[in-house]
Amino acid sequence: MVEWVMAEILNNPVVMRKVQDELTEVIGTNNIVEESHLPNLTYLDGVIKETFRLHPPLPLLIQRCPD
Repeated sequence: MVEWVMAEILNNPVVMRKVQDELTEVIGTNNIVEESHLPNLTYLDGVIKETFRLHPPLPLLIQRCPD
């Protein structure tokens, strides 16, 4: 799923800029993302949820049984 998120961000430069601005604002330039930062990263959360909507993992989760 991370690959899909990165692909969608790379295909949309406006979205990439907004995510970068939010990360810089919330975390800073030389810090590491920590779990405590996640509630403040609302735009990134929205991007991830939209990616799940566009590329649902459900087809990969359905188990197949032999006939």
